[in-house]
Parts: sequence; C-alpha cells; structure tokens
Amino acid sequence: MLEETERDPTIDAATARAGVAGLLLCGGESRRMGRDKARLAFEGRPLAHWPLASLREVADEVLLASGKGPRYGDFGHREVFDPVPDGGPLAGLAAGLGATTREWLVVLACDMPRVEPDLLRALVARARETGADVCLAKGENGAEPLCGVYRRTCLRPVEAALAAGERRMVAFWHYPRADGGRVHVASATASELSAASNPAVNVNTPEDLERVGAAARAPVSGCRGAVE
Repeated sequence: MLEETERDPTIDAATARAGVAGLLLCGGESRRMGRDKARLAFEGRPLAHWPLASLREVADEVLLASGKGPRYGDFGHREVFDPVPDGGPLAGLAAGLGATTREWLVVLACDMPRVEPDLLRALVARARETGADVCLAKGENGAEPLCGVYRRTCLRPVEAALAAGERRMVAFWHYPRADGGRVHVASATASELSAASNPAVNVNTPEDLERVGAAARAPVSGCRGAVE
C-alpha cells in the first residue's frame, strides 16, 4: 500500500502532472472484436472516452498511438505513429516515448475502461520512489504492460528490441539503456491501488464488452473534454 503522504489531497494537481505524459494505445487491428475498439459504444460513450479521461487527470500531455497513420483526429489529441510496420503495441510505446519530452509516460490501452486516475497516480508515485524504468499494474493475470508507467530511459531499449524484430511489450527489458544499465521493472498490485475490482481488465471480444459493462464500476472523475 502507498503511504498516506503519497495520497495527500492538498498536493497541487498541476504539480503532480508535471513531467508526466499519457499515451493511449489505440492502433491495434481489433481482430477478435471485429471492429475498431476505440469507437465501440460503452456506457453511452466511445470506449476510448474512459481511459482518455483518466489519462487527462494524471498527465499534462496526452498522446494517441494510432498505428500506421491518422485515425482519431476527432479525439482532440496529437496522434503518434508506429516507427516500424506491424510493430504492435511495442511500436506504439516507441512512438510515444519518442514524441514526448516528459520524463514519465503513463500508458493505457483503449480497451481498459475501468482504470481510474488514482491507480495511475499511484503507479507514477511507485515508479518515482523505486527509481524504476517501468512500473506496471499487477492484476489477476499478472503484471499488465498495457497499464503502466514507462520512463524516458526505456526509449533506447524499446528501439533496440524493435530493430531486432521483437514485438512483445516486455521484450525490451533485456536490452540495455543508453547509459548501459539494465531496465529496472517494478509492479504494484492493482487491487491495492484501486477500489475497482480487477481495474486493469481489458475488452477483446463482444462477450468481454458485455461482461465489463455489466460489472459495477465507479464513475471516472474529470471527464470534461473527453471523447464524446
């Protein structure tokens, strides 16, 4: 659990967001869903509305990893594109790390509607206090690389992994940072950081969408300006 000082509500929100960028991964082909997941209707809004709303709460810059080219100009954020073809989410991570000057990049998949801002803030705090290059939410199925915090120090290892033909989000952990050091990975149990049950659950199929929609979900705060 995080210390109470890390949850101090008096900390200025702008200060907490300083040096933090957000990246929504929405460039996948959605083969199992059969259509663009980011635009699926969920609780009366596009599915991407919910993770975008959470990212806006914790980051002073939000980017959209849109895959091969522009797809989401109407979402109101700068799009970044894969540096290599068919690079999967790892290429999206490379695009986000390369496009921001912030030290920390909070990454969410567009199909994770239940991740709340407090969980993301807690992951950033854990990454800072441990000095980790990567800090991931750990859910029922283990650490979730599509819900985590990545430091700018990850850029060189991610690029090296892509150049070697790697595509998995965890593949770059074994590549050295620019300073020659090893990538330091930490994790935090999501249930310790969020009141939601299994908040890092994602939506891959129509059945998943129905199941997640039926589950009790606390409302995401700060949805002003989110995708309509």
